Amino acid sequence: MWDADLTTRMGAQTAARTGAIAAFVFAGLGLLGAVLAAAFAMRTNPPLAIGTIIGGLLEALVGVVAGFRLRSGKGMVWGGVTAALATLELIGKVVSLQFGGLLIGGVVLVYLVNGVRGAAALRRGPFADDDAETFA
Repeated sequence: MWDADLTTRMGAQTAARTGAIAAFVFAGLGLLGAVLAAAFAMRTNPPLAIGTIIGGLLEALVGVVAGFRLRSGKGMVWGGVTAALATLELIGKVVSLQFGGLLIGGVVLVYLVNGVRGAAALRRGPFADDDAETFA
């Protein structure tokens, strides 16, 4: 999970792709939160529900963009923004004592950071195994 070999192109691409999957999971969780807020909180507290829906949809949008960018190996900035949002969400869960999604959020955050590391390694440049792939 954390010990991806970022010295090879394949290792960096694998890390970036797993970060993309984590970004899509983050987007799905944001969309799920927006749908649940629309379904249940709209009846009791409409202003809070509208804010939660907008926030969930923005999280989903950022996660989807980051997922596609990380999947192509170029999502260092979008992946970083998504990781920052996931960190803020985890801090919010700890502060409000909602430990239900803490484990899932923590795993998603670790994979997002690893995906950003992979995208940074791909951006950094030449790998030791680039010459070997030419003659394979």
